[in-house]
Amino acid sequence: MKVLLLQDVKALGRMGDIVEVSDGYARNYLLPRKLATLANEKVIEQVNKEKKAEELRKKKAMEEAAKKIDELMKTTIVVKAKAGEGNKLYGSVTSSEIAEKLSEYFGEPFDKKNIEVEPIKELGLYEAKVKFGNGLSGKVKIRVEKS
Repeated sequence: MKVLLLQDVKALGRMGDIVEVSDGYARNYLLPRKLATLANEKVIEQVNKEKKAEELRKKKAMEEAAKKIDELMKTTIVVKAKAGEGNKLYGSVTSSEIAEKLSEYFGEPFDKKNIEVEPIKELGLYEAKVKFGNGLSGKVKIRVEKS
């Protein structure tokens, strides 16, 4: 019997999957507990439409992220910090400060966990690896200037 899973079922599948199970398992366990519903042609067609729509959304999100990465790689993020003699900073510039600047640049929150950079302790030009969702990443130039 084919059923559409309404919730994740361990060792069977994830929500939204259409799986083949024995009649007894479906009638006695999955259906009474509302873990699944019978998968007729209409249900299968609807699930396929939803999967296609989800693929389109993911593709669009990937394109937007790629545009952001291209835009980001063309620019230089300027971070101001207090510095003393010999261009040494008081403290360091960390990924959280870079994330703040990226949030200002894009106008939406940016998580510091998605930035890979060694702590910057001198004035100058540096590169940091920035990860966007879906496995996309790029490098951003960071210029540390004296405030």
